[in-house]
Amino acid sequence: MSASPSPRTLLIVATSLLVVSSAVFGGLTWRVQSTATLNQPALTAAPYVPVGVDAPVVKNTVWESPSALARGRDWLYDLFTPPEIFYNTRSRQFAVSAPLTGDEAAEAPFGLELVSVRPEPFRLQLIGYVGGAGQARGIFENRRTGEVFLASAGHRVADLALEIKAFSVRAEAIVIPESTSFNQPVATATIHDLRAKRDLTLTQRERQFTGNVFGLVTLEGESAPREVLAGDTLKLGAATYRIERIAIDPATIEVSKTAPDLAAPVRRTLPLRFDPTETAPLSP
Repeated sequence: MSASPSPRTLLIVATSLLVVSSAVFGGLTWRVQSTATLNQPALTAAPYVPVGVDAPVVKNTVWESPSALARGRDWLYDLFTPPEIFYNTRSRQFAVSAPLTGDEAAEAPFGLELVSVRPEPFRLQLIGYVGGAGQARGIFENRRTGEVFLASAGHRVADLALEIKAFSVRAEAIVIPESTSFNQPVATATIHDLRAKRDLTLTQRERQFTGNVFGLVTLEGESAPREVLAGDTLKLGAATYRIERIAIDPATIEVSKTAPDLAAPVRRTLPLRFDPTETAPLSP
C-alpha cells in the first residue's frame, strides 16, 4: 500500500495552483483593458454652438366666396355660416335659406310659380249612367269643354276624335276589407280613339288617365291658377314662358323665360310654391 501525501505536500500544491490561476486571470484582465483602450474612438467634432433660425415667410391668402351648388343659387356652403335647411312634406324636397353676405344683388322675381302637379285625365270620362237594364245610357264628361252629356253605343264625340263602340251596365262585386262584400251596378264603355287608333275601356268606378302629367301654375298678379302641359306657352306682359318639362315625383316644372330686357333665355326648374305651413327646419 502506497503512503498518503503529507499535509505539507498538499499545501505546496494548493499554493502553486493559486499562484498560477492568479497569473492567468491577471493576464486576461490586462489584455481586455488594453483592447478597450485601443478601440475607443477619438472625439474630433467641434464643440456645439447654437445657431439662430430665420422666421418662416407667412403668406396671406383671401378665401374665395362660396360658389352655388348644382341644386340652385341658394345652396351656398360657407365655413362659419352654414345654411338653414328645410324639408317640404308635400313636395318631398329640401329647401335652403342661404346666409346673407351683404354684397348680393336682389334677384328679380321670375313671375311664375308652380302650385301643383297632377296626372292628366283622359279627355273623356264616364261618370255615371241613367235608365234601367237594356235602356241605360252613360253620363259622359268632355274634359276639354266641361260639357256633360248622355250617350250610348254608336255615339261619336267629334271634337275629341272619339267614338263610343259599346256601353253596358252590369253588376260587379264590391269588396270592402274586413267587411261584407256586395254587388253594385257599374257602367262600362268601350271607346275607340281615332287619333291613337286603339280601343280603351272607361268605367264609372275610376278615372282614366293618359299617363302624362299637367301642372297648375300662377302668374304674377293673378290669383287663379292655370293648367299647363309640356310645350305650352304663357304670356305675362312682354315676357313669354314656355313649359319645357313637368315631373310628378318630385313635383317640379322646367320653364324657359324670354323677354326683351333679357340678353338670353332664362331657364329654371321650379319646385312647388313655398308653403310655410308644410315646411319645417330640420333638427340638428
